[in-house]
Amino acid sequence: MRTILRGLLAMCLLLAAAQSLGQGAPAQINAALQDLSARLGSSVGLDNLAQWRWQQTTFADSALGCPTIAGSGGAVTGYSFQLTYGGIVYDYRVSADSANVILCSQADPLSTSVHVPQAAHSNSLCPESATGGPYMRSRINVGMDAQPLGASLELRGHPAPDAQVLRQIPAGTVIRITSGPDCVDDFVWWLALVGGQIGYIAEAGANQYLVEPWPPNPLPSRDVLSPQLTPFLREFARLRGNFLPEHSWSSDGLTLVVPGAPGSDSLWLYDLREPVLRPEILIVEGQLSSLAVRPGSAQAVFGEADGTLSLWGYSAASSAPSELLYLNAHGGAVSALAFSPDGARLVSAGPLAYTSFAVQRDFAAIVWDLSRVAQQAVLSGHQGLIRALAFSPDGSQVASGADDGALRFWDASSGAAQASVVLGAPIVALDYSPDGRLVAVATARTAENLLLLDARTGVQVASYPLPTPGVTALDFSPDSQLLAVGAAQGLFTIWDSMRHSLLTSGGTEAGIHDISFSPDGTLLAVSIDKYALLLYGVPLGSG
Repeated sequence: MRTILRGLLAMCLLLAAAQSLGQGAPAQINAALQDLSARLGSSVGLDNLAQWRWQQTTFADSALGCPTIAGSGGAVTGYSFQLTYGGIVYDYRVSADSANVILCSQADPLSTSVHVPQAAHSNSLCPESATGGPYMRSRINVGMDAQPLGASLELRGHPAPDAQVLRQIPAGTVIRITSGPDCVDDFVWWLALVGGQIGYIAEAGANQYLVEPWPPNPLPSRDVLSPQLTPFLREFARLRGNFLPEHSWSSDGLTLVVPGAPGSDSLWLYDLREPVLRPEILIVEGQLSSLAVRPGSAQAVFGEADGTLSLWGYSAASSAPSELLYLNAHGGAVSALAFSPDGARLVSAGPLAYTSFAVQRDFAAIVWDLSRVAQQAVLSGHQGLIRALAFSPDGSQVASGADDGALRFWDASSGAAQASVVLGAPIVALDYSPDGRLVAVATARTAENLLLLDARTGVQVASYPLPTPGVTALDFSPDSQLLAVGAAQGLFTIWDSMRHSLLTSGGTEAGIHDISFSPDGTLLAVSIDKYALLLYGVPLGSG
C-alpha cells in the first residue's frame, strides 16, 4: 500500500545551527535550491515547492550519508533536504559551509522511502509471525461489547474458517471480546464470550467487516447545561470502539473527533446531527496519539511518541484524510498541545524543543505560526516536563503547567515570560474560562488539588476539595458557569465556577482521561479506559 504523502508543506526541525532562518529552514537550503534550479533550467524557490523538509546531521564523511557517493575525511556536519517539485522528490545533502552540495537521489513521491514506513501488516495488532493478509484494521478490542453486522455469525472452536461451528450468533446478540486478535487465513479472529460460551469469532476478512462495536442509544433532545439543570445529568449514550481515551470537538459542535488506537490507526468521526452516533472511520498511515482539533476548520493535529506533530485534514466525504503538515518538533513524546482560538497558531510541548532560537531547549514549548509553517516563539523556563497548555480566549497569552509545580504565563506572540505562580506540586491540567476571567489549575496534590486563579493577576480565587485525587482533565462550559473535572479513579465532578460549589458527581467503571463540554453546552463528553466515550446531558424539559 502506498503511503499518504507527507503534506502540502512540511519540514523537519532538528538541532539547528546559528544560521537557521526564522521561517524554519537553514540558509544551506538555498544551495540545494540553486543546484536544482540549474539542473532544471528554471528558478525554483521555497514558494514553488509542493513539500520541503530538512534535518541536520553529523555525517561520517564527505559523502554526507549518500550511499551512491564515495566519501573521504572525517565527520562532517551537514543537512539533508527533501524537496518536492514537479511531482518528484529531490534528496539533497549540503555541508554546513555549503561547499559540498550533493543530489543524492530523485524519485516519484509515491515510491520514495522518505515517508512514514509501513508496518508489516495493515493491522498493527497482527503479530509479525502472521502469514497471509493484508489484514483489515480492527474496530474492536479486548473488553469491548460487539454485535454481528449481518443476520448471524458463527462462533467457532478455533480461529480458522473451517473450524468447528459451536453455535450461530443471531443479530443483536452481545459479544464480549476477551482475547486476541489472531490473524489467520486473511481473517482477524477474537476469542469471545457469547451467552456463557467461549469461542472464536471473525471480525473481518474478505474485504468486509462481520462484527461492529455495540451501538449507542439514540441521543434525546436536550437542554443547555446550567447550574440549575446539572443535578439532573444522566448518561445519554456510550460510544464504543477501538480508539484512544481522547476526543475533541469541531468548533461548530457538529463533529466529535476521536483518534484510533493501535490496530485501528484511523480517525473516528461522529456526526452530532445524527440521532444514533455511528462513526465515519477514516484510515490513516501510522498510529495516532494526543489530539487537538483546529478551530474553524476540518483539521486535527496529533502529537506522537517520537516527538513529531502531524496536521490532518479530514472529511466524511473522503475515504481517507490527507496529511497537511509534518513537524519533527520535540525530542521525546509530545506532552501537551493547544490551538489558539482563531486556529492560526499551535503550541506544543515535550522533553526537548527542536528549535533555532537561542534559548534553553529542555522542557520548552514551541508556538507555531501555521500560516508560515514557522516557529513564532519558544516558551523556555520550566524545570520539568510541561503537562498542560492553553491559550487565553483572546489569543494573546499562553499558560503552561509543568512537573516543576510552576504555572507560567507567556506572551503568545513573542514568548516573553509575563508571570509565574509556584503551586508546589506537579500540574496535570489547566484551562481558561471562555470569558477570560479565570484559570483553573489541577495539581498532583492529594487534597484540594484544584485551584481557580484570577486570569489577570494570578491571585488565587478559590480551591476545590475534590472527593478523589488523580485529576486528569478539566474543562469550562461555553458560558463559563460550569467546570467539569475528571479523575483517574473514574469519578467526575461538576462545579459552579461562580459560586464555587459542587453541583453533581458521577462515576464510571474505568479511569477518565479526557473530559469536555460540547460547544453548544448540551453535552459532556467523558473518555475512559476500556475503549469507550460517554456522553452525558439533561433531557429537554427536565427540572
